Amino acid sequence: MAVLPLCAKLIAGQDASCFPVNRKYYQQAVVINKTDIDPDSITVTKTDFNTAPETCAYNVSFALKAGKTGYRFTGGENGSIYFGRYNKTLSELTGNPQYVHEAQMLVVGVDEASKCILEALDKGRYVVAYQFMDGTVEIYGIRNGLSTADYTFSTQENGGGTSIILTSSESAPENELPLVYKSEVPGSETADFDAAFENTAS
Repeated sequence: MAVLPLCAKLIAGQDASCFPVNRKYYQQAVVINKTDIDPDSITVTKTDFNTAPETCAYNVSFALKAGKTGYRFTGGENGSIYFGRYNKTLSELTGNPQYVHEAQMLVVGVDEASKCILEALDKGRYVVAYQFMDGTVEIYGIRNGLSTADYTFSTQENGGGTSIILTSSESAPENELPLVYKSEVPGSETADFDAAFENTAS
């Protein structure tokens, strides 16, 4: 295995001693069919960490195809089921960092609607958006999409539903950490998230 040299340059530190640290996501997720995102609209803006940058950028903008929308999943605000996380490994092929994104949410019930949701999640590819308590909107799986990890669904043992994890494929991890969403209309990130990124054009 060829191991590439690590050449990135840190450009700032962080002081968490003098301000309250947000530790939680709002308990909701917007799940978007990967195929409903216009691939030509995806713009990743990321600092080249191999240089000596003065500022940091790590974001993505995108638009859904005309008439398409994401789908909101919501839990109780006192809960802690809706959140994202990621695992960093090194590619055996290139030696570069790669990231497995995981997006957790709740699916409840045993009715037909719940079963249709679960089978669609099992057989599709998705991009998931969360909003952190500081207002930051994070995007998971923008490059290759996410699908369900193995799970056991048991409504009686789990209070009516089961936590479902959407995860990157082992064969297609992401090249970046989850990216911060930037709206095509500056300052509209929360509005876009609240509207489930719907494109109302026909």
